[in-house]
Amino acid sequence: MDIKQLVTKPKVIELEINTPEIIEKVGDSIVFYMKDHLDLATYFDFYKLQQNNDMNELMNLLRRVVLDSEGNPAIGPDEILPVDITLAILFKINDHVGKSNAKASMNEPGTVQS
Repeated sequence: MDIKQLVTKPKVIELEINTPEIIEKVGDSIVFYMKDHLDLATYFDFYKLQQNNDMNELMNLLRRVVLDSEGNPAIGPDEILPVDITLAILFKINDHVGKSNAKASMNEPGTVQS
C-alpha cells in the first residue's frame, strides 16, 4: 500500500457529553468539537500531562484541542471550566483518542471540514 493512501487531513468532529451527572448539573448535554486525529506531539502530551498531573499544562493543551463548531479554540487563554466539566471533557477525549484509527476521518457522519 502506498503511504499516500494513509495520509488524511484531520476533520473537526462533534463530541457529546451526556452523562446523568452533567445533565443534572447543567440541564442538558454538552457538545464540543475536536480534530478526529491529533498530531503526534499533542497525542503524547495529552497522556504525559495526565500521568504527571500537570494541570496547568493540561489546561493549555485543552485550549488547543477543545474547539467550537468552526474549528476555533472554544476556551480562551484566560478562561477556565468547572473541574467536573473539565474532567468529563478529558474522559471524552481520552475515550475518543483511544478508539481512533486510520479510518476514523473517512466519511465519518457528523464531521465538519476545517
